[in-house]
Amino acid sequence: MIQQNVGYDKGIMLRALICISRQDRKMSTSSKLSASSVRSAFSARLTMLREAYGRSVGRPSMTRKEFAEILGLEAERYSTYERGTREPPLSVLVEIHMITGVNLNGLIAGDIDKA
Repeated sequence: MIQQNVGYDKGIMLRALICISRQDRKMSTSSKLSASSVRSAFSARLTMLREAYGRSVGRPSMTRKEFAEILGLEAERYSTYERGTREPPLSVLVEIHMITGVNLNGLIAGDIDKA
């Protein structure tokens, strides 16, 4: 089992979410977004968060499996969230917040301005 390091760098994750937020704003030029584009944007933010969290705890190549273990999930289940084939339940989102400290508004909607 991978040890969780609570001394992560919040700045790295905030910069990652800012980058994704800017990409989301470019994508949301139309007034109505499709469910698949929303899911795709969320999965991109989740992937970036995993990578940023890995860098912040000294594991720059953190895999989906490693992050899933930290969250207490099966690797395949977590992978479905990053691939955008399933949406994580609220309990998983809360666990992601508790582990990484990420603002859920930023993760879900890409809106870091309301952090």
